[in-house]
Amino acid sequence: MSTKNDYSAEEWKTIAAAPVVAGLFITLADASGLVGTAKEAMAVGRAITESAASAAPEIVKSVAESVRSAGGRPELPDIPKVDRAQIKTRLITHLKAAASAVEAKSPSEGAAYRAWLLSVATNVSQAAKEGGFLGIGGTPVSTEEREALAQLAQELGIAAESTWQS
Repeated sequence: MSTKNDYSAEEWKTIAAAPVVAGLFITLADASGLVGTAKEAMAVGRAITESAASAAPEIVKSVAESVRSAGGRPELPDIPKVDRAQIKTRLITHLKAAASAVEAKSPSEGAAYRAWLLSVATNVSQAAKEGGFLGIGGTPVSTEEREALAQLAQELGIAAESTWQS
């Protein structure tokens, strides 16, 4: 079981930002408008908070505590203003680095941490209806979001239906 103290400052920055980065990856998959984007942003915070109150692995609880103590805003990686595809590539690189850091220091928590990141992303994808008008007639998860979830699962090396609770 690992905590913040088991990682370098740079590793922890990467690990603690990863759930927000996972949410951003989904948000970038399909623009939800101002209200939808706000709902998706709140879903990240809710997913982090709820996981800390459950039977989550120690690394997940440590990340949640770190995010909470930072006022809900972990230090995010620099994301240059480039096209959407390049941003998504950088986000995936960040997520893989976070997962690798956890796997290296705490192999027993690696799979659960990766599945938790996917779970956060899944919560974000379900936070706002896509399409329709004022949330009426939209779909809970757009095709683009489903594709982004599948890509994220593949990049993290986990089955798309996995959750951090598995």
